[in-house]
Amino acid sequence: MDFSILKTLTSLPGISGRESAVRQYVQQQVAPYADDVKTDPLGNLIVYKKGSSSKNLLLAAHMDEVGLMVHYVGADGFLRFVVVGGIDPRTLLAQRVTVHTAGGPLAGVIGTRPAHVTTEADRGKAVPVKDLFIDVGLSGAEAQTRVQPGDFVTLRREYEEFGSGFITAKSLDNRSGVFVLLEFLKEIKNPFYNIYAVFTVQEEVGLRGAVTAAYGVEADVALAVDTTGAADIPGTSPQDYITALGQGVGVTALDARTITHEGLFESLKRLCLEKQIRYQVRIAPRGGNDAGAIHLSKTGVACCALSIPTRYIHSNTEVQFKEDIEQTLALVLAVAQTDLAL
Repeated sequence: MDFSILKTLTSLPGISGRESAVRQYVQQQVAPYADDVKTDPLGNLIVYKKGSSSKNLLLAAHMDEVGLMVHYVGADGFLRFVVVGGIDPRTLLAQRVTVHTAGGPLAGVIGTRPAHVTTEADRGKAVPVKDLFIDVGLSGAEAQTRVQPGDFVTLRREYEEFGSGFITAKSLDNRSGVFVLLEFLKEIKNPFYNIYAVFTVQEEVGLRGAVTAAYGVEADVALAVDTTGAADIPGTSPQDYITALGQGVGVTALDARTITHEGLFESLKRLCLEKQIRYQVRIAPRGGNDAGAIHLSKTGVACCALSIPTRYIHSNTEVQFKEDIEQTLALVLAVAQTDLAL
């Protein structure tokens, strides 16, 4: 796998509803390998590749990342914002951000009242979003001229490889899933299924792109390629890990939005064993992904989420293990070439 592509993907801005930069890059990458490429009215990118059978496989990976949106520009030049997607406010304080304006990007930092003017009781609490602001280094008049309510904001953190096969970056959720589908489309030669690889929008705010994309595809089986939390860190008991880095692709049995079709779940585990693909069963009482929308489309679709384990998810320092991403790709390739017994 060419991880320089993942590095580029994580550098692109694209909060929910503002995914155009990611979509344009993905379209450029997939065009040589597709039989058809189109964008639907909501912004999903749908890539079709003909297979050898009449059956259809829907693959989904969401392009959007969690982020912020400006809702007020003060006379003092400081920006107030709302969160877009599920961000823990504890991860925002003192972070660098990029404000995307009509005139171009602006660098900024997230601040709040400094410790020396707060009480001891205040310092022991997480700072709520309403008490945070973005400092773009401009006067009030300059800020109000250059920044408008509705401008979106992304967290800033460069892609970096570290340790023994680990990577960290912002927006690994879910640019790593997008990366898997890009590499899949480049590698797959003669799929059994007709492939509909859908790069979806607005997953982080309610699986919205997956709703419309799934409705437009008569899928026989579907996979949502996404990330999932990995709590394999100090202070967490092993039974609460959900997934662990280095243990392979997470094959979902259950999360808050989906109970995986029994036949598909068993077929995926069997395929992993046959192809020597490292996997772990994902059971997550909280959280969901595009599978939650896809499996309810029309009369129902057999669907499973394939999840890449991710530490510190929904922050700008997400961490993944490169081999887990490779194992995820291996399973998607295997599925596309196999008439699954459901």
